[in-house]
Amino acid sequence: MPLTLHHLDHSQSERIIWLAEELGLDYNYVFHQRSPLFAPQSLRDVHPMGSAPVIEDDPSPITGTQVKLAESSAIVEYIIAAHGNGRFARTPKDGEEYVHYLEWFHFANGSFQPGLFRVLMSRGADPNSPIVERSLRKWEHLLSLIDARLAKTGAYLAGLELTAADIMIFVTLTTMRGFATIEFDTTKHANILAYLQRVGERPAYQKAIKICEGEDFVPLLGAKVEPFAFMKRWIAST
Repeated sequence: MPLTLHHLDHSQSERIIWLAEELGLDYNYVFHQRSPLFAPQSLRDVHPMGSAPVIEDDPSPITGTQVKLAESSAIVEYIIAAHGNGRFARTPKDGEEYVHYLEWFHFANGSFQPGLFRVLMSRGADPNSPIVERSLRKWEHLLSLIDARLAKTGAYLAGLELTAADIMIFVTLTTMRGFATIEFDTTKHANILAYLQRVGERPAYQKAIKICEGEDFVPLLGAKVEPFAFMKRWIAST
């Protein structure tokens, strides 16, 4: 098994484990524990980025040498190309679906994940601050775009089948909310909530979450969430 996947608990690296499970890949799994909130030294020892996800492929079927790679989107594209025979991606041959795939794949970390973290960083600040108000308005706008797209397809972001665009965005709609305790409106976000249940039923997703967070972890698929226990402890200590 040349492929090694490094996962940090409660992090976006669950995407990579999920993708590997969807593809049915064999891989070595390395778990890293937050210390107490941020990534530990063990991840910095693997890659200078010092965050998750990180993968090692030795030897890579593309280069013939060892590859160490960080950044979720880069890793997802690499695994699909090197080990997935193109599955869960779209190409220009797929026409309009390729365009939607490309946009939503990059929307995940280009706009959506930063939007959530802006909301997270504004917690505890003056709610009447123009920056806080703008952050919340932007977040609601991003959610409305996702909900409208899911209403149109009735299934997934690129079309009727799951793609890597869904794998990229799903963690921000679920696990990352345990940091910001963001709730969804059952009316305004009805299509998002239906999407969470639909994707959450996939066996590969369920298996990946158990691998990443343990048998007792309950995926954050509902409208309301509770903050993670380690977040409560960290906030109390600051």
